[in-house]
Amino acid sequence: MKLNRRNFVRGIGLAGLGVSTGAVAELATITGSGNLDSYRYTREPRGSIYRKVLPTTFYKVIENRPGYIGTIKVVGKINQIDSREHGFAELVYHASRQDWSGEWGQAIKEAIDERNKIWGKQTPQQREDRMWGNAIVMASDQFHVNFGDAGSWRPIAPTRDKLILPPEEMSAKIKQVVKWYGAVQVGICEITEDMRPFFYSVGRTKGTLRGGSADYSDEGRAIPWPYPHKYCISIGVFEDLSSAKGLVGPLNNTSVATECGDDDVYPLWLESVIRGLGYDATAHFIAKEDFIQPAFGVKAGLGELGRLGQLVSPWGANIRLAAVTTNMPLATDKPIDFGLQDFCKNCKKCADNCPAKALSTKDEPSEVNGLLKYAFDPIKCTKQRTTFGCAACAAVCPFSKPDSTLHTLGRIIARDKTGGKLLKKLDDFFYGEKPAPREMGQWAPWRM
Repeated sequence: MKLNRRNFVRGIGLAGLGVSTGAVAELATITGSGNLDSYRYTREPRGSIYRKVLPTTFYKVIENRPGYIGTIKVVGKINQIDSREHGFAELVYHASRQDWSGEWGQAIKEAIDERNKIWGKQTPQQREDRMWGNAIVMASDQFHVNFGDAGSWRPIAPTRDKLILPPEEMSAKIKQVVKWYGAVQVGICEITEDMRPFFYSVGRTKGTLRGGSADYSDEGRAIPWPYPHKYCISIGVFEDLSSAKGLVGPLNNTSVATECGDDDVYPLWLESVIRGLGYDATAHFIAKEDFIQPAFGVKAGLGELGRLGQLVSPWGANIRLAAVTTNMPLATDKPIDFGLQDFCKNCKKCADNCPAKALSTKDEPSEVNGLLKYAFDPIKCTKQRTTFGCAACAAVCPFSKPDSTLHTLGRIIARDKTGGKLLKKLDDFFYGEKPAPREMGQWAPWRM
């Protein structure tokens, strides 16, 4: 019998893990599918891939503790970041102005020159793939440009008639509405003084990634403190796995950028809904966000901060975040712990598969801007994404898998330190230590 994921489950009943075939059958009823790789050719609607509520067997709830943001320890002073110094903000500034000064300017010039060399050597099919991919990326990212400029989005005014409900009931109904729209995960946290360092020192006023002119500039905008809203609703939506596993290039870019476009829309919908219920609200998304999204996603219980420097959910690292802040009375969630900190120490799969070598491969995290986490080189990452396009780190994460029987078991055993090591070995065995990119011809939506 050929050894593969399906036969592994059927043939040995996971006996080596002490799990019976009956338990595996029970897991199948939990997931609603025994299909181990439930991909379709078409882009998956978000709601059809994952269950709307994370099974409690995947994680444990933890308390908000002084000196911690979820499972991340605060070990020093956290310096606020100017949003205009974000990697993609630097890219649009230097590329638009043709300004190659400074470390960022030189790095972006090198990336653009390398990209142009690659384009000049492409076959007709590669050129077509690149043009289709770029067209879809531009269509998605145009939301950033339009919504990023001041005055291009005019929210409705809060209605005079306020809906008054107990905070617990209001929170439950808000979450249900957001998930009805198509989001997968939603959590709520309070904006407290300990979250101030995660607000940008200066906010952006311009769209990012695409577009710009020779005189492009962003004067920035002030972000008030004390902050006018008390609550942050953190929204998590996932990139399409079938195309994300292209790892680099047009196929991966299509998945990433399309989800970025979605993440511009979800918070605007929610902002408008909350205003329609009589409360003030503000949508936060790329180029219009006041804070660093992962910190609030962690505090709101969507996941933990991973080695790759992004939030990782039990559903995977291919989660993208948006948020809405409001004074609507809400009940808050607590952070979760699903064993990721120990898992990341052992795994290193994102770092080992990073083409730019932008992620730390050290066994232990270190202090980075006041937080105990793994170092990340934003210039190397931006150069790679500018030249080739890339989200390999999120795609190869062992948690970035469909909702299926075997993957459910993996998520459960990974809560334990020993089980996490076993999951990494199984992931390497079945998917490879360095997974091959998915074939363009099979998964690209423009291929026939």
